[in-house]
Amino acid sequence: MKSHRFLDNRRTALALAAILVASLVAVGGAVSAQSSDTDPQHTSYLRVVHASPDAPPVDVYVDNETVLTDVPFGAVSDYLALEAGTYNVSITAAGDPDTVVFDDEVSLDPRTVTTLAASGEISEDAETEFGPAFFPDDALTPDENESAVSIVHLSPDAPAVDVTAANGSVVLADNVTYGNATSYVTVPAGDYSVEIREETEENDGHVVTSVNVSLAGGTAYSALAVGYLNPDDAPAETPFEVVLTEDATSTLEFPSDDEEGTATETETETEAETETEAETETETETEAGTETEVPTEY
Repeated sequence: MKSHRFLDNRRTALALAAILVASLVAVGGAVSAQSSDTDPQHTSYLRVVHASPDAPPVDVYVDNETVLTDVPFGAVSDYLALEAGTYNVSITAAGDPDTVVFDDEVSLDPRTVTTLAASGEISEDAETEFGPAFFPDDALTPDENESAVSIVHLSPDAPAVDVTAANGSVVLADNVTYGNATSYVTVPAGDYSVEIREETEENDGHVVTSVNVSLAGGTAYSALAVGYLNPDDAPAETPFEVVLTEDATSTLEFPSDDEEGTATETETETEAETETEAETETETETEAGTETEVPTEY
């Protein structure tokens, strides 16, 4: 059920290269490929999560230009449209350009929709190595009365977990370990009390914590488990929380009888707001709905 989606250190910059666009796009909106000069066949869709609980806010530079400052833990950017290509990216502690977390060149692949999380720990006495992870947002659009949910385990001191709802009668995830994400599970839309349990064979282990969530119909989500389960014993007092984010969804488009080709362009349907200044406020909530149409061959 779970999907292993690790990323090497070079891809840290890949995630944060998206902030080049974030400095021009209000959080909560996404850039439509059709509204720019970028060929949709060469566009990537990408969002960033700061999920390292003992890391300070960071500043980000792209090609030696400051593109975002003071990005805090728990922040989730909107999906951003980027032209495929190579970027030089450096990441430093906020206000301290000499403390460099990352500095490298990276490449962006076209026609991908991805969440990238900077995760792990940076403290000298930390037990979990800092490292980025990427999670393909590959959910098909659920029916109007259903929701799709993926569980992402990014809490460094939390054990392997099962995730259930309705007092254990609904299993959303089984044996999810740190750094992994589950495949999407479809459930009826509605309000849920979700239990995060210590992993057992019968999915009935001790409830570590529970959260209340509301799932809208026709929508896909990632539930990101971040922070420390035991902050008093951790390098930083960053408590455990679950960040629920709305994901992009894809629609398979079949060719009509009069079409010879089968490939379709990537499309993003959303309300976008654009700022003219190079600095934007960082927000942690992601607004609705980015849909992409995926090329299909038969």
